[in-house]
Amino acid sequence: MTQDTIVNVRPCREGLPRCVPWQAKYREGVIKLFRAVPYKAKLWDWQFESNPFGLPFTPVVLVDNDDRVVGFNGVMPVRATDRGEDISVLWSCDFYLAEQWRGQGQGSVIKHELHRRAPVIMAFGISDRASHVLSHLGWVPDDSVRIFRMLRKRKGLRSWLLSCLQLLNRLRLAFSIPPGPADARICVRSSLPERADVDALWNRCVPDYGRVVRRDFAYLDWRYQRHPLSRYGYVCAWKNEELAAILVTRFSRGTLRIVDYCGPAHNQSLKRTLVGAAIHHWPHANQVVSVTSDSELAKVFLAEGFVQLRGRPRFYVYEPGSDETAKPSAWFIMAGDSDGEFLQAASDFCTTETVPGASSMEQVPC
Repeated sequence: MTQDTIVNVRPCREGLPRCVPWQAKYREGVIKLFRAVPYKAKLWDWQFESNPFGLPFTPVVLVDNDDRVVGFNGVMPVRATDRGEDISVLWSCDFYLAEQWRGQGQGSVIKHELHRRAPVIMAFGISDRASHVLSHLGWVPDDSVRIFRMLRKRKGLRSWLLSCLQLLNRLRLAFSIPPGPADARICVRSSLPERADVDALWNRCVPDYGRVVRRDFAYLDWRYQRHPLSRYGYVCAWKNEELAAILVTRFSRGTLRIVDYCGPAHNQSLKRTLVGAAIHHWPHANQVVSVTSDSELAKVFLAEGFVQLRGRPRFYVYEPGSDETAKPSAWFIMAGDSDGEFLQAASDFCTTETVPGASSMEQVPC
């Protein structure tokens, strides 16, 4: 579904690369830039050319005088909402600049061209060096995203100390969150519920969120069920035969990852019920990990015995037209929002090394 993008060819001094409109002929050149990522070609059509919202692929492509690709900034356009109102958002991903052009300002040329693509652009899970560049170009860091981990397999003093901290968290917050609804029915599935149920759930819940990527069936189906190199589990809560919430998980190489949530923005009890169900459904996981900006989920994780890690993934937003005097709505972010999660999923799939006692369990249906 790739469409040619109408952009101006950026002028450049003689001999320097230039930004050009995307054309399909540049695909192989881009993939060569990412030759260190063996599964990039397998992900390409799914990631870039099957957008669940029907939005065009408008990356930044930098070519030299021989029309060879020397730089690239991938984009993934999504539909998002701000307090229920639609907004256009672009995820920035897969940035690469050929080594011979580094240190000459060409990275900034790519980013300046990227800034022309959408009113709101986001980047998640970026490196130290990239964060400095983005800050210099006017991107604003959002420090709300945190990493939580529950360690189950203990080996060495450090792991035992972490287990003690997990126990303290569980005891300290044991009664801080009331139990979930008694009439809720929990099931763990290998596929999403029906489209009508998922869309009805999202439409009921979206008005209570600040800023959030639209998590309707089309998006969740594309993002998780249609991932070409991974599979996900879905912990679902039903109440009175109505879908109440979904927790998306991925178990691989001994680690259970809680990667996404679709449900009420404000319902700690329900969120704890789902997290608890996920933990108990995968008892063979050596550890459980999640990344979120949601304060309720953060409290749930601590109450369930997780520990908040000191490091945090970097989340940056570029929104030059925003009103600096007005406080923007908070973003709801999960690990599944990041291209890093589906790249990690692909890497896990392509890794031949096994984890003792875990790899065979990965093939067990949810």
